Amino acid sequence: MALATLLSRVGNGLLMTVSVLYFNRIVGLSIAQVGVGLTIAGLFGLLSAVPLGHLADRRGPRTLFVILSLLVSGLSLLYLLVDTFWQFLAVAIVLTVIDRGAGAVRAALIAAVTQGAAGRVAARAYLRAITNIGIMLGAGIGALALHFDTGTAYRVMFVLDSFLSIVAAFVVFAVPRVEPQPKKEDGPVWIALRDRGYLAVAALNAGMSIHYAVLDVAIPLWVVDHTEAPRWTVALLLIINTVVIALFQVRSSRGIADPASAARATRTAGLLLLASMVLFAGASGGGVVVAIALLAVGALVQVIGELLQSSGSFLLGFDLAADEAQGQYQGVWNTSMSISTMVAPAVLALLPLGLGVPGWIILGVWFAVVGVLFVPVVSWAAARRTASLVAQPL
Repeated sequence: MALATLLSRVGNGLLMTVSVLYFNRIVGLSIAQVGVGLTIAGLFGLLSAVPLGHLADRRGPRTLFVILSLLVSGLSLLYLLVDTFWQFLAVAIVLTVIDRGAGAVRAALIAAVTQGAAGRVAARAYLRAITNIGIMLGAGIGALALHFDTGTAYRVMFVLDSFLSIVAAFVVFAVPRVEPQPKKEDGPVWIALRDRGYLAVAALNAGMSIHYAVLDVAIPLWVVDHTEAPRWTVALLLIINTVVIALFQVRSSRGIADPASAARATRTAGLLLLASMVLFAGASGGGVVVAIALLAVGALVQVIGELLQSSGSFLLGFDLAADEAQGQYQGVWNTSMSISTMVAPAVLALLPLGLGVPGWIILGVWFAVVGVLFVPVVSWAAARRTASLVAQPL
């Protein structure tokens, strides 16, 4: 799983670096068209995670994940044939639907081949560290295409991404096969969508996960337009975030062994995120040195909060789910994260980028309040899960 993750994330890093420029400079789409197309595709992608997660429960996640990964790898090359907005939109929708479903199936596979809450959290933490390393490597390779800035250079990156993803998919066959979960003859099919405790925790997690977009969406414009810090500060903050996650994600997951400890870690994360938002806001009021210092410290505080929040999220997504329907539940969890990814740019445009310093403070308070709410809501959800297990016939 680590090797497959590394290979596929190198490919992701390639496309994150060159895709928008390719569609804009080579294909001729406007930035607005690319943004609208990806947003519409994201809406369609919300529909696939739960059904494909359920299919993973019924058929087994390993082979299904390989099939979906190969589909994404092959269909991604259709981007090289795109020359109109509508073609771009059609390809983006198909790929996003399959890719979001594959994410839920992958999570179900991780749940199936690991043992206990601690094992699952450690596995997700390790794979997240590998993810950051892979994206860094991919971005470095993608920079070569940016240097040459030709259609051929960009197209080579798409082909390389497809090749790496295909290899990664076949590597997954080395993971032990997981037996399908037996189908129950009675009771509802979509149990994850009826689990109010799980849905509530997933909703809180979506609200907290808006912070993932701060460095990508808000910080670049904030640094350039509202502080005296030089433009290279944006790259510095991204490096701080990526390196710290790669080095400390696994370590930060230790000690998070049950829903209660995960909720407390998330509460602490919310308070740290509040502090980091205040530091980012303060960077607008000083000179170059002060701005760089506050932004760097803010990025460090934020990434510590991110480590705790992500580790807590790993445990809660698995531990509050019914083991016989992990695919379904991971579909719900992934869908909540997708919703967060979609709304985050609008929230950041409205608050910190729209209101300035007060917007940063409001955003920080939001993270703190949501973090505090995790403790009682997770306690309630865990109690519901325990009650349902007790009520099940032997």
